Amino acid sequence: MLNGIVPALAYPTDVGDYDSDGVPDLMGKFDRSNAQDMLEPGDEVELTVSGQLTDGTTFEGTDTIRVIEQEKK
Repeated sequence: MLNGIVPALAYPTDVGDYDSDGVPDLMGKFDRSNAQDMLEPGDEVELTVSGQLTDGTTFEGTDTIRVIEQEKK
């Protein structure tokens, strides 16, 4: 879940070592339009990703992002 509101997509999910620390990482994806509804360009927001592994172990991670406006083509 993203901020307890937006569910992660079931697919695609990929496990890899994205930060090159030797520990497998899970990359999850979210529906862009649902996530964008929570964000405004210029905002600095704290995002929390939480969930549960298949064995029942819960997890949560938090980071702060700055929302930028996409350039129009």
